[in-house]
Amino acid sequence: MKKILLGSTAIVAAAAAFAAPASAAEKIKLGLGGYYQSVFVLIDEDVADTRTDSMKQEGEIHFLGETTLDNGVTVGVNVQLEGYTTGDQIDEHFVYFEGGFGRVQLGAADSAAYLMHYSAPTAIAGHGVDSPNFFHASQPGTNVLASNYTFLNTTGDANKLTYFTPRFSGFQLGLSYTPSLAAGTGGSSNAYGNLPDNTPGQQEKIVEIGANYVNSFGGIDVAFAVGYLTGQQEVDAAGFDDQEAFTVGAQLGYAGFTFGGGYQKNNMGLQLEDDMEQWNVGLTYGFGPYTVGAGYGYGSQTSGAGVKDELSTLEIGGTYEMGPGVSLMAGYFRYDFDSDLAANRNTSDAFMVGTSLEF
Repeated sequence: MKKILLGSTAIVAAAAAFAAPASAAEKIKLGLGGYYQSVFVLIDEDVADTRTDSMKQEGEIHFLGETTLDNGVTVGVNVQLEGYTTGDQIDEHFVYFEGGFGRVQLGAADSAAYLMHYSAPTAIAGHGVDSPNFFHASQPGTNVLASNYTFLNTTGDANKLTYFTPRFSGFQLGLSYTPSLAAGTGGSSNAYGNLPDNTPGQQEKIVEIGANYVNSFGGIDVAFAVGYLTGQQEVDAAGFDDQEAFTVGAQLGYAGFTFGGGYQKNNMGLQLEDDMEQWNVGLTYGFGPYTVGAGYGYGSQTSGAGVKDELSTLEIGGTYEMGPGVSLMAGYFRYDFDSDLAANRNTSDAFMVGTSLEF
């Protein structure tokens, strides 16, 4: 189960921490980290003229560094390079300050609501029924659902300011502010010039709040999270609205079992009855070097024209850890796109084998 663990003292310690001299601290030195996932997939789907087999890869190289100043404040940098050619070659890139006051993060990274969320667990690296790296089906027609997800990802890696409180008795709060999405969600540097404004349909001044509770009771691991997003239109425009979204998720772990699920409702910044709803549930079991599990996710959204699109995902599979950071994995996936429009329908059955490396 993922955890965001920060300092445990009061926020009022921040002033004293920043006041102390830092002349003896060492300069930041960079190290390397990251992951790489490679899979072979057999696919049988309804969409015509698509392949029945495919090789897929996904990975990143992370440049990581930090130093602790004499005043006890840790300062760090994180730059993530995609391991393949893409329009967003540099993924997340940000700096952070961490101490008894909590953690302040500046740059292109996921929001507090995203990072603190809990959802259905998965036994297969890079997959899952919530926000997967790999998705083995073609999005049909104009179906608006590309995958199942309950993580708040409206701002993606757009440049933002994020603050996490220390964790008190299992509770933690996070807050993110994204001034604009005019540069996209890939985290452009915005170092020269300025960004456009008053674009119809574009959201700005986006505030995201996340909170979670993480604790253990008699061998039972408990995690619960809620998230909220609110944005503003840059300019009032027909068909658009200020964006608002809400998430909730939880996980329970005991004796190798992890059970969890998540939910999101999002108006997508649109008027009329265009709200998107997503939910999922999953169960995994780990024993020795093996982890097996299953999950199910469902999402729906109705367009302003009254067309309802739906997507459900079923996943069954497992992973064998060969050694530190080296795993083999396999799984079966069923994707079912449904819609009021026949052109927006597709069913896909996929079988995958692959490997996941962490370094």
